[in-house]
Amino acid sequence: MVSIWHDATLAFAVGFPPLLQSLLFWIFASLVVHVCQRLVEHTAFSVDPSSRRISASHAALCIGCIVWALDVVGLFMYDELAHHVLELAPALSGLLIMAVSARFTIPTLSTSTSKARILCAGVWLACGMLAAHFTITWGHAQSFSQVNGLAIALSIATAVGIATYTSIRHRSAKLSVLTPHYRAQTWEDKMLCGASILMLHWMLVNTFALNLGDPRGESDGIALLVIVLVFAIAVAVEQLSNMRWDEGRQQLLRRGLSMMRSSANVQNAQRDMQLSLIADHLHGLLRPENLALHFQPIVDFHQRGVQFEALLRMTDKTLGPINPETFLLVCELQGKTVEVDRMILRNALDSVKAWQAQGLTDITISVNVAPITLLDDRFAPWLRRELTQRDLPPRTLKLEMTEHAIIALGSEMVAAIHDLSTMGVAVLMDDFGAGYSSLGILGDLPIAGIKCDRLFVRQLPQDSRRQMLLRHISALAGEFGLSVVVEGVETVEELQTLAAIGLHCIQGYVFSKPIPATNVPDWYHAHMPHQRAALQSVLHPADSATAVAHTPFLAPRPTLAPSSNH
Repeated sequence: MVSIWHDATLAFAVGFPPLLQSLLFWIFASLVVHVCQRLVEHTAFSVDPSSRRISASHAALCIGCIVWALDVVGLFMYDELAHHVLELAPALSGLLIMAVSARFTIPTLSTSTSKARILCAGVWLACGMLAAHFTITWGHAQSFSQVNGLAIALSIATAVGIATYTSIRHRSAKLSVLTPHYRAQTWEDKMLCGASILMLHWMLVNTFALNLGDPRGESDGIALLVIVLVFAIAVAVEQLSNMRWDEGRQQLLRRGLSMMRSSANVQNAQRDMQLSLIADHLHGLLRPENLALHFQPIVDFHQRGVQFEALLRMTDKTLGPINPETFLLVCELQGKTVEVDRMILRNALDSVKAWQAQGLTDITISVNVAPITLLDDRFAPWLRRELTQRDLPPRTLKLEMTEHAIIALGSEMVAAIHDLSTMGVAVLMDDFGAGYSSLGILGDLPIAGIKCDRLFVRQLPQDSRRQMLLRHISALAGEFGLSVVVEGVETVEELQTLAAIGLHCIQGYVFSKPIPATNVPDWYHAHMPHQRAALQSVLHPADSATAVAHTPFLAPRPTLAPSSNH
């Protein structure tokens, strides 16, 4: 300790910069922190691996350049170094070191969920910053044997502190999107970091004994100072401008992919942050035990029995409840769709097998899958093996795909659906009418049925145009031999209107909300018969008024949110 203090008194030879220079450097450093934060945010909010890799590469290059420029500009603050001219080779070597250290650490600092990994990356980045600074000032050093131990210890601690503090604050701000109030990083944080960088720079120039010049001498590096400043500003402005265009490109990609799975997604900045958070945690989420399934009954009042649609329900201890459509879109962007669809199908088939042991011997389930899953040549053989292993007939399972996906993928999708139909697994067109409304091509598709989107049911009892449209859809589907299910039926009035039109197969809260897999047998034996009988009595015109008044199973319109497609 005595040695450290002794070294400090000898090596703190460069005085603290004058007030004006310090103030200007503080402002410039704070702006650099702001730009770096925006670049890290852009990398963090990217979801698919390609965008993350490209964003991280661009961010690292830009951060390396502007931090290097900040370090070089800082050397002009000190009167003692006024006579020095920056040497080209050490300066460019320092730029390379800074860019490489940023490239290896920015992905972790922007997307890691582990504070330990963030700390390790912060240490790595801090070491890179110090190595770059010492390389830049190679020609300034009088001797590398005389080390100011206190200065280098404080420099390392400050550099690590700045890197980890900004990363953890970034992480905290990103997680705050899950709360009612998003807490972005403030300018107070950036100004604090700017002041810390000013102190860090002063300690760094005092780490080694330097060749000090005459304080009264005039600097001949004004041109160099201007060039470095212009370079840093140009790089920052160009990258910030590119970020705006890249954000638009990524949103178009997400919107297009979401249409292949569902038609109800809304893109906004908050949802983009939720997507990136799920992407950060995706490795831990992609486990069968995390993919809990609820099953919503589908009832046909002209036939016995009941079908079930599998709906994904997810909750994470950090992220809380996760929207299934958002999760599945992240899987699509991360190239994990086939994997997650197979996990969901296994869970669904395991549930059916468990129900059979409890007396549910003639149950049919439907599961929503993505186009890429069906287009995989190995999917049909895999599905056949899974059904055989559980001793389940193929008619037990129906697969649902959105109207967008079936039509957009054309002949390849038709061939895949045909193979599944030959195997005995029916494919249904989900969300029918929400996109292309392709009535004219129904005869060319080897599908078994359609599910009319809940948009058809809005204000149905009062909307004669919707009633006429559904009547024509029902007639056309009947001529093609297709089954018709109407989703989102929530009131008795909607049910009665559909029955008058001639549609008797419905799915919605008027019959039942989604049920956890383990509760399905109890609901089937104890509640389903009574609820079905109550609704059937309502569908008889002579008894409708009495049934509505005395049936305890008919509640007012539920306030629960509509179920998602998965």
